[in-house]
Amino acid sequence: MVATRFWLPLDISSHGTAIDNLIAYLHIFMAVLFIGWGIFFVYCLIKFRGGPGRRARYDDIKAKPSKYAEVVVVAIEAVLLVGISMPVWASYRADPPKDNPLTVRVVAQQFAWNIHYPGPDGKFGKTKPGLVNEVTNPLGLDRDNDPNAADDIVSINNFYVPKGRDVVVRLTSKDVIHSFAVPLLRVKQDVIPGMEIPVWFKALETNDQVREQLTRRVQVPTDPAGIEDFANEHRADVFMDDFGKNADGKPIAVAGGWVTDELTKALGAAGVTEIDVAPKDPVNIQCAQLCGLGHYRMMGQMQIVEPAAFQEWLDSQSGGEEEFFEDE
Repeated sequence: MVATRFWLPLDISSHGTAIDNLIAYLHIFMAVLFIGWGIFFVYCLIKFRGGPGRRARYDDIKAKPSKYAEVVVVAIEAVLLVGISMPVWASYRADPPKDNPLTVRVVAQQFAWNIHYPGPDGKFGKTKPGLVNEVTNPLGLDRDNDPNAADDIVSINNFYVPKGRDVVVRLTSKDVIHSFAVPLLRVKQDVIPGMEIPVWFKALETNDQVREQLTRRVQVPTDPAGIEDFANEHRADVFMDDFGKNADGKPIAVAGGWVTDELTKALGAAGVTEIDVAPKDPVNIQCAQLCGLGHYRMMGQMQIVEPAAFQEWLDSQSGGEEEFFEDE
């Protein structure tokens, strides 16, 4: 898809193609409209410029070409709205998936995403505001009195989902308006306090597959002054291969390890001139609504894995404790 290749991020969702096509059509139409009206504007500047013997007219100008152009513009806009936009929106939002979807609650707050899974029993436990503890129980799950809450799983800022399975996300907020946005999945929905808004998607690629597509080869700086800047630029990246060897034959930089200034120096000393790097967490959850002073750091990660790996992760969770992740 042209739009994805040139100005949109990678699309890994089942519904993203239709959205990307709509965006591409809108850009093409606006480009044609801009060029057309630009030509008409220049024509008017030349045709009706002031000069000797010319007087300004204050009565309405009657010109058929401009009226025809306006009719064409309205017709194209109607086609984009009624013929493309509304069908795309209706096909995506008409009915939530019913074929064994994974249903997850996502509760936004300043400034984190609380991911709530129902546990093996498939039922969400009750929550009570009085039980909320931002350190040990951010959702206020009543684990002591509600058996459905005993096995529930809560993850902070890490959203695990299986590849190829429909996921229904029930969105709500604890405090202010947020916006749940995952650009690579073409998902964006405002999160309103006091409301529960559903949104759904199906991921077609895992994080590992996305990371492979986002791999890029970069030059290792030889100037010591540029090493720190290089490490800062790639601080969210990891090595995609093993690079360089120590005197004992062990790799200096291991695939999956963080790019740091120490390793960059070691690679330069070992004579490595190019390395392959990619984002450690390629699929991010962003807050697309200004929600306070910490808005800039309200970012989570989608962990899209194979179904077997997702089931293994579910089985590894105790359901009795919240899973917290420190910022890298």
